[in-house]
Amino acid sequence: MTRNRIFRQMVFSVIVLLSTLKWFFLASIAGILVGLASAFFLLTLDAGITRVSQWNYYFLLIPLAFFLSVLLVRRFAPEAKGHGTEKVIEAIHKNSGDMNAKVVPVKLLATLITLISGGSAGKEGPCAQIGAGVASVFAKITRMNTIDRKRFVLCGISAGFSAVFGTPIAGAILREKLFL
Repeated sequence: MTRNRIFRQMVFSVIVLLSTLKWFFLASIAGILVGLASAFFLLTLDAGITRVSQWNYYFLLIPLAFFLSVLLVRRFAPEAKGHGTEKVIEAIHKNSGDMNAKVVPVKLLATLITLISGGSAGKEGPCAQIGAGVASVFAKITRMNTIDRKRFVLCGISAGFSAVFGTPIAGAILREKLFL
């Protein structure tokens, strides 16, 4: 082997190592931020359901909750409508991971209102959308380039799914599947 080739291999190895360390650090930040937001969502949801379900006629809240959720989403963040999963995938592929900062609190509050009142909805989509929104806001604040922002938002989505299901490996696999 020539010295030049050995040097190039060493430089390549250092670049790969630095990139791995960078993404280990960034993925950890995404996991912490989204984990905190998702924990807040899930704990608030559990406390709300516990409190409201003690009322004998809680099912009467469903129409009011539906109205409030729709009003909240339409008025403050129309991007927050729907299940959440399709919106985050669209944000990654069409908007380079850029999401409106209003989506996180609106989606969180609208979903809490719906689920606490006894409405039918899932936790996965909202947590994925909350995770993507938190990651997108962080990416904007730190001025990440387009490629890094997309990857970081994918980390946020994965962290949201991991928080709901308690499966970090499945969240990592989801990230890889969405990125392809």
